[in-house]
Amino acid sequence: MTAKRGRSFKKKDGERVQKHITWTDEEKEYLQKLKEENPEWSYRQLAEHLTHTYGTLFTWNGVRNRIRRDKAKKENEIATTGYKETVEILQDGSHKSDKLLQMDANQAKDVKYLLKAHGFDVNEWELVTAKNNIWNVYSKEDKVQTLYSSKITAKPKVNGVNWDEVVRKLKAIKPIHIERQSAEGELYLSLPLFDMHFGPSTLETHKGTQSEIYHLLDKGYKEVLFIIGQDMLHTDDFRGRTASGREIGKINFPKAWKDAAMFYEPIIKKALKTSNVKIMYSKGNHDESMSWAFVQYLKARFPQAEYDDSFRERKVHMLGLNFVGVNHGDKKKDAKLSENFSTEFPLEWARAKTREIFTGHLHHERVLDTGGALIRRMPTGNEIDDYHDDYGYTTAHKRFQVFEYTEEAVKSIHYV
Repeated sequence: MTAKRGRSFKKKDGERVQKHITWTDEEKEYLQKLKEENPEWSYRQLAEHLTHTYGTLFTWNGVRNRIRRDKAKKENEIATTGYKETVEILQDGSHKSDKLLQMDANQAKDVKYLLKAHGFDVNEWELVTAKNNIWNVYSKEDKVQTLYSSKITAKPKVNGVNWDEVVRKLKAIKPIHIERQSAEGELYLSLPLFDMHFGPSTLETHKGTQSEIYHLLDKGYKEVLFIIGQDMLHTDDFRGRTASGREIGKINFPKAWKDAAMFYEPIIKKALKTSNVKIMYSKGNHDESMSWAFVQYLKARFPQAEYDDSFRERKVHMLGLNFVGVNHGDKKKDAKLSENFSTEFPLEWARAKTREIFTGHLHHERVLDTGGALIRRMPTGNEIDDYHDDYGYTTAHKRFQVFEYTEEAVKSIHYV
């Protein structure tokens, strides 16, 4: 018979035998079979039978420990059988993870432990929500172990913006003073240039739009409204992530910023020469922080203009008696927006002769007349990025719209 690994052991009669140490799969299976066929046997009887069969000294204590370990393993397998572990990636870039975890009550409250247990790097991810319910309790080697059904939502950490550095650079910007060259006109002009996505799109992409608007400004207007934001930039940081932390691919961010500045500066200068100018920041789901910072740049550059840089989801500006509402359109259905605007801006709503609400986000044109307002989903002339190309969002007409108003109504719509 093949000798087993172990150490030498001397019996009372002087005979030396090898004491069993390492269990083979064959020995484990045979012990289990003996225990099932002879449930009345003691640990000592089982050990003696194994010693006789394999020629190595099995002790009753070793047999007892082996049986307990196998029992605990089996209970664990029974406890976890049928539990479906899942990972779900949400549209905003966050991940939902559902796992069965062995932990205690303190670990169930430990943010870092939960992230690590679910396979997330604590330096790259942050916990959003966590729900842990006791699934089963089992015994392992005389120790009580608790299993939890653990469900968490985690999202990528977004690098914070060094606002002190931003403020320092803004203070260093030299303001431009624009001399008025002519009197104001009788019409109002609104420029809802939504979803420009500088990054995939470049200055060259939007050069034609810039030229059309530049020449349109020759008319001179009572007021020109610039709506800036609304996914003007493709990402919100240098790591290719949107405002929610969703990774969509890196862009040349300094170039995207420069292209946006080179697009807007000439037409803002031109507008200031002939008209009153209002610059409104509007949140987008891609670039809410960086577009806000871009408006701060414009604020330092063109102090003559009036600004609304508040961080609100829905905004309104009155062009005469024309209600111009603005919302990106990524959070609420168009048909419900009239309720929000009429409730949140009751004075403007009551004064208005014409009410229009402008949204973007979907990159195609749609008009809905409902609830006392015209909801305009704006088209865009941007470049098609990889995401929209992969999913076939390539069929919308590529163009922007700008709007002229009289004191009380829409005068004309220009495709630019």
